[in-house]
Amino acid sequence: MNALFVLIFTCGGALAIGRGLDLALWTDWNTGLCTAGSVWLRYGGLWAALVVGIIAARKLARQPLVLRSACRPVGVTSVLGGVCVGLAGAVRLAVGMTGVGALVRAVLELVCAVWLIRLGRSWTHKGEYRLPGRSMTPAVLGTAVFYWGVLSRFMENSSSWHRVEPTAMVWQMLAALVFLSAMVRALWLPETSNGCQLCEAGICTFLLCFCWELPRVLVLLFHGITAADLPDVLFGFGMCCIGALGLFTVARVAGSDGRPAIPRHAVG
Repeated sequence: MNALFVLIFTCGGALAIGRGLDLALWTDWNTGLCTAGSVWLRYGGLWAALVVGIIAARKLARQPLVLRSACRPVGVTSVLGGVCVGLAGAVRLAVGMTGVGALVRAVLELVCAVWLIRLGRSWTHKGEYRLPGRSMTPAVLGTAVFYWGVLSRFMENSSSWHRVEPTAMVWQMLAALVFLSAMVRALWLPETSNGCQLCEAGICTFLLCFCWELPRVLVLLFHGITAADLPDVLFGFGMCCIGALGLFTVARVAGSDGRPAIPRHAVG
């Protein structure tokens, strides 16, 4: 295995284990406040992993033309992510969550689910690869839930440096948004795509949306969930799938025979 991927897996595994122990032992589950140690230790560990991941991604980057070809594992991961996000939206509507914000989010989750499933099916399609639609509009609308996630995090539950989870959630949403936007660009406008930016966003999404999010979802399941918690759990699993999609995308790009990544200043 490539030494850079070993480094990424090591950082990701250490981040996931540390996050799980922190949530289980040193965080007040009701308030989200740390009960032991400085909050900056949490942010320091997260940012250290991200810096290492970004450096590795820059060295792994190639032209992302390989994404316009079939790959069943990547397609299945995208479909699973779409199913989880779609179920989150459906359950959010079914349990009758009140408020305009919950309704908007549920609708956007359903739109995102449709797009992720279509994207996954395009990678699992046998024969010549075909884009999941002629227009980029569904792809743009499919990422709108992450815009909304950033806004709602401040409107409904304001972020604070002392509450790590809501603050990190903003970064998770931004990472997923940047990664999926870069992927859309690589698929529909490959001549303008930058493999370096795509790989950086993919690794950050893996670390934030998979390694950081999975322990939270598992701890939440361990504590027991209600019907009101189910949409967040399902959406959390969807975010984990998007994080895995980020890693798989980097692995595909790094393993391609394409040319080295375009310099940043060459892309408008």
